[in-house]
Order: sequence, then structure tokens, then C-alpha cells
Amino acid sequence: MNEDKQQLVMDWYEKYYDDVYRFILFMLGDKQCCEDLVHDTFVRAYISYDKFGNRSNIKTWLFSIAKHLVIDEIRKRKRRRLVSVVKEIPSPINIEQYIENKEAVMQLMESIQKIKPNYRLVIILKKVEECSTREIAESLGWSEAKVRKTLSRALQLLKKMKGIEEGGGRIEQTF
Repeated sequence: MNEDKQQLVMDWYEKYYDDVYRFILFMLGDKQCCEDLVHDTFVRAYISYDKFGNRSNIKTWLFSIAKHLVIDEIRKRKRRRLVSVVKEIPSPINIEQYIENKEAVMQLMESIQKIKPNYRLVIILKKVEECSTREIAESLGWSEAKVRKTLSRALQLLKKMKGIEEGGGRIEQTF
């Protein structure tokens, strides 16, 4: 059974690595930490396999594990900031090979990093990972109505932030 479980998790790793990596990268904006958390996600999936029971989609379950790891990392960073006088600023994300308009994406990434974690989670799962509202609700343990409401509020906040940064001009649809 252990060999079957190990092979199954390795198959998931090959299939979902990019999705989990992108999700964590967008949440934290830190490539080095991202690699560690992706690894930890699949280690936890292996350890918790018996608890999974196929109650949801594999990808949704992996995002749920990754979400908890990201939230823990965000909490650790907040504690470090309180102790440290110097704030750690994550390095800019290099995603030119994926997106033509690097400046717009970087501005959007910076804005996403400034909003609260729940807003970040919903925006990334819905707009970047293209998860359905139902998948997001399962992953976060929320109702579908809460997911829709949180997404709406998050997008409004991003539009407002963009409007402020552009001097209050016309806000174009980013997503």
C-alpha cells in the first residue's frame, strides 16, 4: 500500500506541481519560499492521504493544504516583522515568459500583495488558477455565497487601489 500511495502522490506532483507553485508564488511573491512550500504541500498530502478519502477533487485538496501552509507562512512573517525593525520586502517576481505586459502584471502583483490574505486567496484561486466557485468554497471551507462576496469585495478593492495609483483616472478591467 505504501508504494501505491507513494506512486499516487508522485503522479499528483507531476500533474499539479505547476498549479500549486503558481498559487503559492502569487500568494507570497517569494520564489525561494515557494519551492519549500510546494514540497511541503506534497509531503503533507502523502502524510494525510488516509484522511483524504476522495471527498473532493485532488487539486482542490492540494490547494487547501497549500492555503494552510501559506497562511502559516504569512503569520510567521508578521511575527518576524514585529520583532525586526527592518521589514523584509519580497523580491519582484520574474514572470516575463508568461505575460507580455510585465509592468502591468508587476503593478497588479504588488497590489495583490497589499490586500488581506482572504482576498488574495480568492482572487488567485478564481482568476489565476481558474477554479470554480464551488471548488474554492470546498478548498476554503466557505459557502459559495461567501466566496462570491469576498471575490467581489477583493476586486473592488483592487480597482480602487489601481484608481488611486493612477491618480483617480479611468479604471480599466484588469482581470
